[in-house]
Amino acid sequence: MARQYRKKTAKQKQEKEMDEIWAFKVKERDDYTCQVCKKKSSNVNAHHILPRGLKGLRWDVNNGISLCAYHHSLGPWSAHKNAIWFYGWLNENKKDTLRYIMAKLSQYEKVII
Repeated sequence: MARQYRKKTAKQKQEKEMDEIWAFKVKERDDYTCQVCKKKSSNVNAHHILPRGLKGLRWDVNNGISLCAYHHSLGPWSAHKNAIWFYGWLNENKKDTLRYIMAKLSQYEKVII
């Protein structure tokens, strides 16, 4: 049976475009370099530190960090597979970013992560 695809709404298209702009700005700021291992690559990923579901932070460049595929989601020491390790790494290596993100997070009355 053929799979049916829903047409994207104008809002969804705009959000996708904003996501792409956000990712470009994060990678450009970090010079297309994984912030963990310092490998430079045109294929570096832009990772949301706090979930993009938090609308107030979704397109905040300070809520992003450039990571190689290994440190983003593939390796055991990656932001997606080991959130505790990633938090510790941020605390040791990106204190100002973590402080900013935590201050923004405290502005939410109820946060579901």
